[in-house]
Amino acid sequence: MKVFAFLLLVGLAVSGWLVHRHWRRTVPPAVRATPPAVDTWQRSIRLDSRTDYTDPLREKLRREEERQRPQEGRN
Repeated sequence: MKVFAFLLLVGLAVSGWLVHRHWRRTVPPAVRATPPAVDTWQRSIRLDSRTDYTDPLREKLRREEERQRPQEGRN
């Protein structure tokens, strides 16, 4: 039983090494590295954390919900 577990672990390690070696040989370095411009762009995006949306937006949503009336099967 110990031999089987040992062979299983060695087989997984060798398989992982072969997959990694294949990936390093086939994927170009430009694809592997994230361009700095993308990192800068992603950091510049700010999420809107407001919860107090304006009344016109809330009213528009309410009208749209009334128009569809999913409880009556209109949608």
